[in-house]
Amino acid sequence: MVVLGGRERSGEWAGASAKMMMLEDNSAGDHPLIVQWTGDISLNGRYCEPPAYTALAENLGAIRGRLGEVDLRIVNWESPLWGDGGVNTLKVPRLCTTRDAAQSIVSLGIDVALLANNHAYDCLEAGFANTIRFLDENGIRHLGAGGSEAEASAPLLLSRRGRRIGLLNYVACDTHPSLPEGAGVFLNMLDPERALREVVELAADCDAVLVHLHWGVDYFAFPTVWQRSFARRLIDSGATVVVGHHSHCLQGQEGWGKGHVFYGLGNLVFGNIDPSRPWPAASRRAAVAQCRLAGGQVRSATMIPFYLEGDLLREDESPARAHALQGLSKPLSLPDAQYARYFARRRMEYELVGKPIRFLRDAGGVIPALSRLRWRHLRRIGGLLKNRGG
Repeated sequence: MVVLGGRERSGEWAGASAKMMMLEDNSAGDHPLIVQWTGDISLNGRYCEPPAYTALAENLGAIRGRLGEVDLRIVNWESPLWGDGGVNTLKVPRLCTTRDAAQSIVSLGIDVALLANNHAYDCLEAGFANTIRFLDENGIRHLGAGGSEAEASAPLLLSRRGRRIGLLNYVACDTHPSLPEGAGVFLNMLDPERALREVVELAADCDAVLVHLHWGVDYFAFPTVWQRSFARRLIDSGATVVVGHHSHCLQGQEGWGKGHVFYGLGNLVFGNIDPSRPWPAASRRAAVAQCRLAGGQVRSATMIPFYLEGDLLREDESPARAHALQGLSKPLSLPDAQYARYFARRRMEYELVGKPIRFLRDAGGVIPALSRLRWRHLRRIGGLLKNRGG
């Protein structure tokens, strides 16, 4: 049976110690820890073709030089490697990649891959096993999914500069992983209260706790009211940094207490899911988040903007992009009631204007779009109008 969530843990992390992996680095000192996070990575589609993945490997090697030396670089790994040709028929769309294509991302210098996402089982057990084998062979640690409930829910412990770092990774149910009954792969599904307890437990034994959440509204640039509230509760419970993935577009950031929240980092490198429907412009903008951690808190935080030009990543240093990033973050400082109203208004604009425009474009015009219109679309619009006050 597929278990949506992990086991309960005592304050002693009972039974989990065998799954907590340590990387030792005994260079002590007061130098701050530098941690970077990228957005979603999926080497599907054209990235499986030799010209594309060869060019990407060179491109990412150059990007790595631009990003500089860090103590920890963490990515959200969305495309499993092919297994024996089988796929999860319950999941649409599905993602997959080849070993050669996956090798192109190694030049970025990845330390940790996050696997608690809605595509981890797209190529079934064989694909998941190939993915784990590939990561292990390339020295990339991973967490958030595994062959058992205990393995999927175990935190990852690392040591850098004599400091102990605890990592947690969860996927929200509403991202629709669609694992069938009896699947041999388990995901660490987000149970909010359990996640808060686990943060408290890790914080008692770590110098920094990094929480990673696969969540949010697809293609929407602002976290929900609940997301903002829960991310702040995680910081209040002892998390140092909270990082979100899944929305396929950039979202804002905010400092909270001694910690920091990056609500969504968009796509870093992500092949078109449908070759006839390229990613919209907003999904081709990305950012690498970076924090300097010292004394149990975030000393500085930034987002380094990039954009995907064709199949390759380019840095975006334009003043317009910096201004746009500020625009994503500014509303997050609003009081709760004001943010709720702001979110509702922007969501209405997105559903009634942004999505229909994309629907028309993807369909190829008004007449083809009308032929694709279904009652569920009209019901959704009706529901939004009915609840426009909330």
